[in-house]
Amino acid sequence: MTMLMKPIGDIQDATPLGRERADGGALIAFVAAAAFIALWSLGSVLLIRGVEMWASSPEYLLHLAINTGCMALAAAYAARVHGSLDYKLGQALLTVFLLFGAYALAVLGGRLFFSRPMLFAAVTGGALVSCLVVLLRHRLARRRVAIVGPLIGDVRPALPFGQVVNDPQTDLRGFDIVLVSLTEQVSAEWSKALSRAMLAGCKVRHVGEYIEELRGAVSLDHFDVDHLPPNGIASYKALKRAMDIGLVVFILPVALPVMALAMAAVFVTMGRPIFFVQERVGLGGEPFRMWKLRTMRPEREGEALKAAVVGDARVTPIGRILRRFRVDELPQLWNVLKGDMSLIGPRPEAVALHEQYLARLPNYAYRYLVRPGITGWAQVSAPPSANAEEARTKLTYDLFYVKKLSLYLDLQIVIRTFWTITAGGGVR
Repeated sequence: MTMLMKPIGDIQDATPLGRERADGGALIAFVAAAAFIALWSLGSVLLIRGVEMWASSPEYLLHLAINTGCMALAAAYAARVHGSLDYKLGQALLTVFLLFGAYALAVLGGRLFFSRPMLFAAVTGGALVSCLVVLLRHRLARRRVAIVGPLIGDVRPALPFGQVVNDPQTDLRGFDIVLVSLTEQVSAEWSKALSRAMLAGCKVRHVGEYIEELRGAVSLDHFDVDHLPPNGIASYKALKRAMDIGLVVFILPVALPVMALAMAAVFVTMGRPIFFVQERVGLGGEPFRMWKLRTMRPEREGEALKAAVVGDARVTPIGRILRRFRVDELPQLWNVLKGDMSLIGPRPEAVALHEQYLARLPNYAYRYLVRPGITGWAQVSAPPSANAEEARTKLTYDLFYVKKLSLYLDLQIVIRTFWTITAGGGVR
């Protein structure tokens, strides 16, 4: 699965064939978006009081026009954003909420006329048409990648795409992206070839960075703490903390009744204790007490602590249901309010497992630069870890999250978490 976390850039094909392909994809997306917006707006008008009401006064028509215009602007932006499918969908949906959020503020501030059903329909339509445009453009796009053999150094990528180029006389202008290693010395011949490609609009990228972004995971063999943006982490952590508190308060009216029912189910089927409380490692390596609903039988005397695995016999029947829909994690909203955890971040490990992994993986400590989360990039990108080797794999995703920490990445994780819960993936 493609997992680019930031756009590669505005890609323009240098060849006539490339331009024809790009224009054809844009035309199809434009026609589809225009048809969707027209049909959606007409359907909304017919269902919400009918055509006569909306044509009865200028303020009604203005409200309808602004809603339709916001949908069109959202679709236009969705057609221009570049990157992976996850990234583009996240950007498109965020734009929809920003556009209609700005309109809602204008309505409240200016005391303008608005229809709640129509506004809701327009927001829904904007989200749908933006996703439609993104999916069409992503489906029709064919990015051409050149891998410059003499300039990739000790990086030997096993990429399932791309063309290896060894001759500096090769015209690179027909490619969208050229991959090189920025640590390699560039000869005069290759410098000319790369310059021609860049002037034609081709993007020259570092092969290691490109692979890292493509996979959504860092290479532990080439990872260095200097790769982490300390200022970016510090500035976003404050905003992230505020969003955590706001979102928890927002979802508590729904989460509390669900958790009450789950607690009753645990008590009836397993008795006490209802909660499973365990010391986990959090921000800065400091331990904290993490709360969950109990889904497993108590550990027998002398039984060693070990991570849960797929099909774990310790999980009770009701526990499997709670784990399937992540209901057992709801008590951790209290940990979020206390500041021990975040809604999104690397999953906290038990102290004993943390010490095991830290002894084998020196970079493991860097995952504690941010608060641990209820869900995270590793949780939606890799299977659950039950041993040191699997923990190493998940660490590549955790460090990628720390390195690329951003609102866009968090939004992608939210979207993919809902998909994971719906599909039933990652259940132990």
